[in-house]
Amino acid sequence: MNWDELGDELERIGSTPDLAYRVGEYRRLLDDYSPGQEGRAEVLANLADDLTADGQLDEAESLYEQAIADGGRTVLNPHVGLLSVALERVDDARADELLAVLLAESRADRLVVGDYEWIGETLEEAGRLRAALRWFTIPLRDIQPADIDLMPVLALNGRWRVRRALDLPIDAYDEAYEVWHEVNESKP
Repeated sequence: MNWDELGDELERIGSTPDLAYRVGEYRRLLDDYSPGQEGRAEVLANLADDLTADGQLDEAESLYEQAIADGGRTVLNPHVGLLSVALERVDDARADELLAVLLAESRADRLVVGDYEWIGETLEEAGRLRAALRWFTIPLRDIQPADIDLMPVLALNGRWRVRRALDLPIDAYDEAYEVWHEVNESKP
């Protein structure tokens, strides 16, 4: 199965509301992959995501670590999954270690917008609002506030929410958030 076919299969599995079914399907898919084979790390990460959401943190952590060790391509960085596990456990020292790893990944330009959004939302849910603000802002740093069509809207939305929660004054990106929503909500 090539990368695109795997993406379609993972989307099909992920759209099913039955957790037990999804977990079983991910495990079945893993049987088709050997370590290091393209796609294995992504299947491991998807399985870990579901187990994290189900509170099965030990197995999820192990699967994220396997995905990292596998070295294969993933849509989102498995270190963010490990961060979500650490924050769920309220293991601040581990969370800070992972944030340092993720910052190094960011500086090496190895994160995608979805990673920043996931990091920001995970930190926001954990009540670490200042850190969440930083991570929501990073993907906006090279975009001028007037370039609203270039804005990654989920990062813009998250940044706006966190800034409101911190009771910070309106800035140019907050204004861009409002313009983006005015423009896009008025489209037919």
